[in-house]
Amino acid sequence: MGARAAITVNKPVDEVRQRWQEQRPEHTTENGAAVTFREAPGDRGTEIHVALGQEAPRSRMGALVKKVSATPSLAKVKDDLRRFKQLVETGEIARSEGSPEGERAERKLKQRPAQPLQDSELEKVGV
Repeated sequence: MGARAAITVNKPVDEVRQRWQEQRPEHTTENGAAVTFREAPGDRGTEIHVALGQEAPRSRMGALVKKVSATPSLAKVKDDLRRFKQLVETGEIARSEGSPEGERAERKLKQRPAQPLQDSELEKVGV
């Protein structure tokens, strides 16, 4: 069974499905991901479920490689889901001075303690 991710968006199912088709988050098309939309319980919007398809590994080494390589894909799909939710619900993707490009799985590996950006860093992100 493949990895799974889900999120609830506070909008009707038809609107979420249409916005999803327009946006086409990039990492959900990798690894044969299947995306489903359901009404959230209690009239609380729409649940988006993403299941990453995975072929069964043919050897122990294949299983190890699959285990190691599946995690970044799942993390990227979760990033896509968070950004999609923010964009649909608020019209923008929240950013902070600490991570001006937004939250991404790749960035978490290079984190540093919070501190003001230098002028050169501010120019690079367009602030």
